[in-house]
Amino acid sequence: MPRNRSSLIGLFILRHEGAPPEGGPVLARIEGQLYLLAFSDRPRALSARASLGVPSAAPFYVCAANREVLLRELVAAGTRGFIADYDPSSATFAGAGALPFAA
Repeated sequence: MPRNRSSLIGLFILRHEGAPPEGGPVLARIEGQLYLLAFSDRPRALSARASLGVPSAAPFYVCAANREVLLRELVAAGTRGFIADYDPSSATFAGAGALPFAA
């Protein structure tokens, strides 16, 4: 059963180079809402990158120093939360969390 996560810190995300809308984090649309895909380690992020068909996206480590900038970017894009360790082959995930600024 997926568990709730309280923070993005310590997770990896996939990012396209450049500023949105061409660049930025890889997001997923689920039931009409946008969610950030996050991964517990770099190898999982790289594996998902291939499965999701986003070969140009690079793993990006979320830490305290870049968290606020990332959150502002996600909220501006309308992102509701994040999904941790999504596995495209089985359509399962290990956890999920809300963004602190999400309304």
